[in-house]
Amino acid sequence: MVKGACLSMEYEKMRAIWQVLYLLNRKVFMFTILLRCVAGVISLCISCQPSFAEDESSFWDGFRLGGYTSVDLRIPRTETSKLNWNEFSMIVTWDKGTRVKFFGELDLEDIASYTNRQGLDFRDAYINPERLYFDVNLHQNANLRIGRFLTPMGRWNQLHASPLVWTASRPLTTTELFPSFTSGLQLFGNIPFQERSLDYHVYTATMNAQPESRGETQYKEARGARVAINNVLNFTDENAGLNTIGLNVASYRDDKPNGPKYHIVGLDFLIEYGRWEFSGEAYSRKVEHGQSGGSGAYLQSAFLIKDEWYWITRLENLHQPTSQNAERWMLGLTKRLKPNQLLKFEFVGGSGYYEDVPRGFTTSFAMMY
Repeated sequence: MVKGACLSMEYEKMRAIWQVLYLLNRKVFMFTILLRCVAGVISLCISCQPSFAEDESSFWDGFRLGGYTSVDLRIPRTETSKLNWNEFSMIVTWDKGTRVKFFGELDLEDIASYTNRQGLDFRDAYINPERLYFDVNLHQNANLRIGRFLTPMGRWNQLHASPLVWTASRPLTTTELFPSFTSGLQLFGNIPFQERSLDYHVYTATMNAQPESRGETQYKEARGARVAINNVLNFTDENAGLNTIGLNVASYRDDKPNGPKYHIVGLDFLIEYGRWEFSGEAYSRKVEHGQSGGSGAYLQSAFLIKDEWYWITRLENLHQPTSQNAERWMLGLTKRLKPNQLLKFEFVGGSGYYEDVPRGFTTSFAMMY
């Protein structure tokens, strides 16, 4: 019996090793593409240096390397508990104070998971080229972004990295109704007026085939715009923070044979005052000929209790013609351990089954580096 147990343990170790080797072999092609992209970035930046350089410091000083990672433990109401290493993100930027800037992010996602039944599992890991773009300054109030970027819809999608959001779970509305990424062109900037300012984003996809992000619905022919007014309430109290409201409009087509074309309109807001932060987003989507294509919204609050402990609440709903509807609530407690580290505890209840956001208890640790 002892010999059999030892053989079983050796088998499990060998299986885990082979899973890692298989993963590396499957992704070597993606790393080759990444290296080619980085080489192209360096070449373009070098070619831009004589045109825009304003000092004699080294070209290489413009590069910065960072990223983020997170792990969580999920204890769903009706499923097996699972420990997940969610992502390991590498971010490379180049900025020498010239008119041209570069931003690249490559994520290794769903890296590993552990359950009592399956043990340690690497099979779901995949590489996601999340962002890769150049920003070109055209004017004091205008910039052009070229490449693959986060679709500027609402706030959460643009700030969705785990160390930048209060909760381990993401509102369903921000993942199910519009594309998370766009590959193409974006014109954006900020226009000040009186005590306020206007942020604007206008974008269009120039590539129909979006790079794969597992679990994400693929779209094509995406185009849209977002405008947001900052300091809309014109707070003057010293306890006041950000207060902004945004309007979003977009259209895109489901990347399937004879896929429907959608038109979506949405509102988002953020208000900070004293110990409170309130935020939310709401969207309504129509199919090309006027039928309902789904809708959803969430409302979230964060309250500073003491010593960087925050009490988080969220209400949300999602309605889709071809999928389960969801009415959800979330209660959470988040500790800011350091400016770049968050420890999160939350419980999600309500209706609707979505594998990526199970109902039940989750605790998570997220950090930037």
